[in-house]
Amino acid sequence: MKKIVMIFIFVAILFNISFSESIKYNNENGKNSSIYVREIALSIADQFNKDKISEYIKSKTLVILSIVNVNNYRQASNFGRYISEDLIHAMKINGFNILDYKATNSIIMNKKGEYLFSRDIKNLKKERNITYALSGTYTIYKDSVTINCRIIDISSGVVVSTAQITVPKMILKKMDYYYYN
Repeated sequence: MKKIVMIFIFVAILFNISFSESIKYNNENGKNSSIYVREIALSIADQFNKDKISEYIKSKTLVILSIVNVNNYRQASNFGRYISEDLIHAMKINGFNILDYKATNSIIMNKKGEYLFSRDIKNLKKERNITYALSGTYTIYKDSVTINCRIIDISSGVVVSTAQITVPKMILKKMDYYYYN
């Protein structure tokens, strides 16, 4: 029993040091948006991972879409795209089977570089075996922003899992992309 308590204390101290370094790094360097976005995405992924249906969802294909402003479903902001991109990583490391729908059939090469991703619908693969989509909205309040995410069964439209996080505006003000529109 004593060994278990000592291990627990060691892990708690190690976690605290690691977390403190992250905060220290942010304060010393001013704006370090990527750490905040990563923490938001990891929190959302962790909530999905704890859902009882997550093991079944992990056996199917999941596509992650842009998180959009609740007042404008047809336009993604930098904020929403950044969260979505980090969700690809966070969900994948939690064992979800992620399909990147932006990948093309072949590599696109031009004078500006080589690319695999495209937003041009005619360059995207036509047939995908997608079972679920992770979608979401963010709502701007006076003192915070709430991000609501859902995993939706593509064939039925049924919401099978949800996750939510509220981020204080004082944190968002430290992000380079504070403006969401």
